[in-house]
Amino acid sequence: MTYYVTEIAKYIITYCSNKKRPISNLKLQKLLYFLWIDYFKKNNCSLFNENICAWQFGPVVPEVYYEFCSYAGSPINKIYDIVIYNQNDSVIINNLIDKYIEFSASKLVEMTHKAFKPWSIIYNNGAGLRNIIPFDLIVSMECQ
Repeated sequence: MTYYVTEIAKYIITYCSNKKRPISNLKLQKLLYFLWIDYFKKNNCSLFNENICAWQFGPVVPEVYYEFCSYAGSPINKIYDIVIYNQNDSVIINNLIDKYIEFSASKLVEMTHKAFKPWSIIYNNGAGLRNIIPFDLIVSMECQ
């Protein structure tokens, strides 16, 4: 099932806050990227369809970034009334968050910056700053 990215972002924030592990906007952006990849691998469909772009510190979903940019680098410690109604998706998403929650934001940034991966190809040493990372590129390079 495909969701709106802001729903997934608020779900991640709530999940992490409930675990007493609130996350920054930077970490949220990286979690969205890796959750999209892993969800696609499991379900062969997109977790969300909103664009992921190549920003300086890695992949970013602009509308989520701007929704939470007022937090700057501070943890977003909020609880939203967001529920994933598909029980199977809820389990998958929770497991994926648990997989990445222990990584620091800087480690997640490092993981997205690997050479010859979608972000590095599109970002291209800054020439592609803020350009869209096509989903088909993510699928072909990260989901095989």
